[in-house]
Amino acid sequence: MTSTPLEEKTIPPTDLPAVEEVEQGYVPAKVHWYRGTTAQTIIVGVASFLAPGAYAALAATGAGGLADITWGNASSAIAYGLIVPSALISTGCLSKIGPRWTLAIGACGYAPYAAALYANSAFRNQWGLVVGAIVCGLTSGLFWVSEGAIIMIYSEPERKGRLLALWQSIYQAATLIGGGINLGLNVHNKSSGGLAPKTYLTFVGLNCLAPFVSLLLSNPKQVQRVDKKPVPAFPSEGFWKECWLTCKELKDPKILACAFLWSQCLFIPSYLGTYVARFFSVRARGLTSIVQPLLAILFFQIAGVILDSKKIKLRHKLIVTWGALQVLGIASMIWILVKNVHLDSVTPRPTYDWTTPGFAAAWVPAQFARAVASTNYGYNYYMATWVFPRQADGARVSRIIATLRSAESGSAAIAFGIAAAGLPLHNLGYINIAFLILTTFLGAYILQFIWVQDKAGVYDKPPTVSESESQSEVEVN
Repeated sequence: MTSTPLEEKTIPPTDLPAVEEVEQGYVPAKVHWYRGTTAQTIIVGVASFLAPGAYAALAATGAGGLADITWGNASSAIAYGLIVPSALISTGCLSKIGPRWTLAIGACGYAPYAAALYANSAFRNQWGLVVGAIVCGLTSGLFWVSEGAIIMIYSEPERKGRLLALWQSIYQAATLIGGGINLGLNVHNKSSGGLAPKTYLTFVGLNCLAPFVSLLLSNPKQVQRVDKKPVPAFPSEGFWKECWLTCKELKDPKILACAFLWSQCLFIPSYLGTYVARFFSVRARGLTSIVQPLLAILFFQIAGVILDSKKIKLRHKLIVTWGALQVLGIASMIWILVKNVHLDSVTPRPTYDWTTPGFAAAWVPAQFARAVASTNYGYNYYMATWVFPRQADGARVSRIIATLRSAESGSAAIAFGIAAAGLPLHNLGYINIAFLILTTFLGAYILQFIWVQDKAGVYDKPPTVSESESQSEVEVN
């Protein structure tokens, strides 16, 4: 039966779209704002703001804001280590309970961890820190994968860059506001040490709101996209089959290369956080958690505008953005490492405050390095959309994201474990520089693939999900 334009007169009930048509992807002509992809991005962004974002605000101060840097790094290593298996099973959860509930359950583990940080700071409770890290790690993988999958699958292709920037900017705003709280409560503390215990109670309250905000998310069939297309399907296989299919994605060398790029973004924060915690005063650490997200938000917005530009060819805007981030990131890390080697040789160990001579030279490069790492993280999502198989549906995209987020968590666990093991800090800096150089080559490999595909016009053809897995891609020599 062919459809005819709706007239302005009263429509008989028989002319209304059937429920089956709605479920199969019927999208009304008018997009309701609360069902649109921008609203969904904001909801996910606010949930990220309240859960991992609030945690990131503490992490930006170094070692979770604790006076005992070793315990702070050890608990982070435990949490990230447990995110690896929870991320790998996340596609099974997406299949069984959907993205809305997976996101909400994943947000539940952050409040116990923030409460454990409070107990450690106020009462020197160490076992609670371990328990909090375990609870956080077992749930956070669900949140990490579902938030990324929702943004990637819900958003329209032509708006993906800006929506990714919006999501990551809201997330970074948590670090900005949290940094204001950190600085406001510790502004008179010029010495080294931990944050005031009352600081953590604010973050516990923020974390408690995250699951409820997550439940505001629309289910895939309710989302109304600007391009009038239905949201691609999420994983729908059995729980254990989804877990197996997720692990199989790492057979693709391009996905494996992306896993290293994701991992580098979460490997570097342990070094930068420990550097800030070791050499700077409490209030300087609070200032750090304000400046870092401000820079990251600025970089995100610039990158989002460039990446969504229709005047610049895809291969050119990817190369320019990536090259600028790599140059700034590597230069900042080399500066920090040189400074770190010098400071490790000084006895007694100096503590920089913003009133201390030489503060800017030791502090500013760390802000750029961390902001670049955060921006690279969002950039990797955009770049990966051109690496994922063109015929991949929403279910496969979810599985690929799960493998990447699992890999990055394992990387972070290793980095925080090394930092907690007592290795000289500048040695950890050498490891980070080596990792940066490795990922520079891997990034070039990925961009070469995209360059050849774009130049051959592959991305000008609409993708289909009915093609064979062995799609006809241009060979990369």
